[in-house]
Amino acid sequence: MLSDIDLAAGGVEMLDPVMGMWSKLTRDASRHSTHFSQYFREKSWEERKGELLNKASRGPLRIDIATHSGQELGFCISSVIDGAGEVESLFVEECSRGRRVGEALMQRSVEWMKENGARTMAVFTVYGNDNVLEFYAKQRFRPISVMLIRDA
Repeated sequence: MLSDIDLAAGGVEMLDPVMGMWSKLTRDASRHSTHFSQYFREKSWEERKGELLNKASRGPLRIDIATHSGQELGFCISSVIDGAGEVESLFVEECSRGRRVGEALMQRSVEWMKENGARTMAVFTVYGNDNVLEFYAKQRFRPISVMLIRDA
C-alpha cells in the first residue's frame, strides 16, 4: 500500500484542504471521549485554524497529506516551538487504517520535527481512545502523564 500513496507537504496554505478530514477527526474524538464529547462536537474549524495559525506565528508548522489516486487518506499537522515538537493532529480515513498510512505520516512528522530543532516530541490523544495508544507506542511515543480537567 505504501508504494502507491502520494505524500504532499506544506505549511499553513494547506490548512483549508484538511478541513474535511479534521471534521471527521473531531467526530471520532467525540465518540471516544468519555467526558468531553460535547467539547469536540462544538469545536469549530475556524477556532482550530486560528490556534494553528497562532502556533505558526511562533515557530514552523507543517502539514502532510496522504492521497491515493486523488482520494484523501489522511493528514498530519506538526509544529516546533522552542525545541518542543508536537503532533497537532493526525487522522487516517477509516478505510485506510491498518495500511501503514498513519505510520508514513508519523515518520515524516518526526523527521521534520528533528530537522527543525525539536529536542522533545509530544502527541496528545483524547482520553478513551485507547486503540491509538498501541500505534503511538510503535512510533516510540510513551505516556508521561494523565491530565484531568473539570468544568467550571
